[in-house]
Amino acid sequence: MLEVVESWFGDEDLVVFLNRHFTYQTPHHYIEYADSNNAPQSIYLKRHTQETDSEIFYSFDFRPNDPLIKFIVIKAMETIAELTGCDPLSLQSERVHLTVQHPGQDIGEHQDHGDITAVYTAAAPGGGDFVFDTDQGTRSVPFQDNTLFVFDGKQRHRALAPQARRPRVLLVMKFRRTRPEGW
Repeated sequence: MLEVVESWFGDEDLVVFLNRHFTYQTPHHYIEYADSNNAPQSIYLKRHTQETDSEIFYSFDFRPNDPLIKFIVIKAMETIAELTGCDPLSLQSERVHLTVQHPGQDIGEHQDHGDITAVYTAAAPGGGDFVFDTDQGTRSVPFQDNTLFVFDGKQRHRALAPQARRPRVLLVMKFRRTRPEGW
């Protein structure tokens, strides 16, 4: 499953606000691993090195009760329900975080934890592609501001680095189903 919703937020002022807020006002840390299976247990271990088989990039985890994040998550749940026909109340947000990619930081192919992933492109200067493995083969979709990608969390995907000087900023929302389909 892969659904792409362009111009997800209809309010251009909100789009500009989110772009600037997430890019310039939200801290991020060099701690995220695309493939968590190859990530170290802790960056604080005495013999730890950041050289791993998984690419490392920047991220920031949001508090679930942050009002702005709660608004975006509820909107994402409603959009997922419209696209898939599932009951939005059957979805539970497991993690909401920013991922920040600078030029040269390609993200390798990986799967997410959870049942459904929704990715909002808050800032996508310099393009780069979101690449998905689908039943029909590999599908590349260019990053554009204000786009929502919805896909199966187990679906293999990767993000090619932006080509601009500014980083690309994605808001990643991971959901799990709390009850079976058709319940």
